[in-house]
Amino acid sequence: MRHTLYRRAFAIICVILVFSQMVQVAASYHQEQQRIQEQGEPDEKTQLTLWYTDDKLNAYLVEAAGEFEKQHPVEITLQLVTAVDYIENINTASISDLGGPDLFVTSSELLEKARLAGLAVENDSFSERELQEAFPQKALDAATCGGKLMAYPFYFETCFLLYNKSYTSTAPATIDEILTYADNFEGGASTEKVESIFKWNVADIFFNFFFVANYVNLGGATGDNKAEVELSAEEIILCLEYYQSLNAFFAIDADEVTTDDVLQEFIDGKIVYTIAKTDAIARLDAAIAEGLVYQVQAEETEEGAEGEETEEAVPEEVPEDNGYFYGIAQVPDLTEELHTKGLSVTNSVAVNAYSREKDLAKEFAKYLTYDKVDSLYTMANKMPVKMGVSYANEEMELLIAQYEDSVEVPKITDLSNYWIEMEIVFSNIWRGNDVRTEIDGVNQSVQAQLQTEE
Repeated sequence: MRHTLYRRAFAIICVILVFSQMVQVAASYHQEQQRIQEQGEPDEKTQLTLWYTDDKLNAYLVEAAGEFEKQHPVEITLQLVTAVDYIENINTASISDLGGPDLFVTSSELLEKARLAGLAVENDSFSERELQEAFPQKALDAATCGGKLMAYPFYFETCFLLYNKSYTSTAPATIDEILTYADNFEGGASTEKVESIFKWNVADIFFNFFFVANYVNLGGATGDNKAEVELSAEEIILCLEYYQSLNAFFAIDADEVTTDDVLQEFIDGKIVYTIAKTDAIARLDAAIAEGLVYQVQAEETEEGAEGEETEEAVPEEVPEDNGYFYGIAQVPDLTEELHTKGLSVTNSVAVNAYSREKDLAKEFAKYLTYDKVDSLYTMANKMPVKMGVSYANEEMELLIAQYEDSVEVPKITDLSNYWIEMEIVFSNIWRGNDVRTEIDGVNQSVQAQLQTEE
């Protein structure tokens, strides 16, 4: 009996203690809710996830996410993922229980695939006037599919002409002018390092395509119209015949040449002119900062026997007062009659239609591509498409003009093999194959694929 009383007393005490703890927890929760209400803080932050495939964006995205989190009640997860089957993986994740990214960085050539898979929503964060004032039409076209702006234009890559200011002070308007320069070139102390007048990676379609880009139609202005595909205009034949003739002048070995080697030779003063891609600028500037650039500089030496002064070519860091050793220009035309355009790829940020936080994802997409993007180049060496961004080297603003006059990689999935086939075509033509035969072959292949998919 006494034990029973003890058990009842103990039970009563436990109930009192538990109730006391519940009161304390409730009071604590009430106090926390009051604090949250007073400070305007939510009890749980919204989650956003961004997928991307280029690790050069790491620092920029981390800083941007941190700044955006301070301005909004959100936690942002950044995921660097493989570029292989990128859209397919986003789709698989999006329809799974775990869910996919709320937004993702994608190139223009994959945007139509993303739209058709239901993975993108319309960019309605800007007024029409704001879009026209902030972005070149080329960028808006690159982010447009099915007649709607389906992404937020971010940054671009294109090719352009680089020339060494130690050897020439002006950019040529045509490759014919480069040939004239080569014919008149005289070796000497100031040019002793020069091994090639004009050299580029003839094995890479990105650097070769400017030869024919002005005369192809890859799906119309927005690159998604199958009815507007023209790959065999007569001018294309003439341009490729001109391309083939350059092998006799410059004898570039397509089996040995690489983009990295060409750029290093340019830095070393061995090349006068080259075709480069936008990412080359950062490497050139790094070489300048490290004092690794070969620059011809006239300097007085001890007088010779007859009291003459001589010039000596010495490797030296570019002095601060004369700027950069390289010049930037748009790709030259071939001749006065045969014109060129560079090739370009635009990367954009797309908001996933499967996201539960589409409005907030749109705000973050706009922040990445518009509000903060002025620091994109300094942090990631990527050229933003937003207009009005300033650079330490003012000549870089010419790249926007080059981009606006470029041919964008198309969004039509059926043209994906075209680039592989054209790279082979350029290689074969460089080695001497018949131009018309090569072009007819790739045109028939692509047209057959387009018709099969209809």
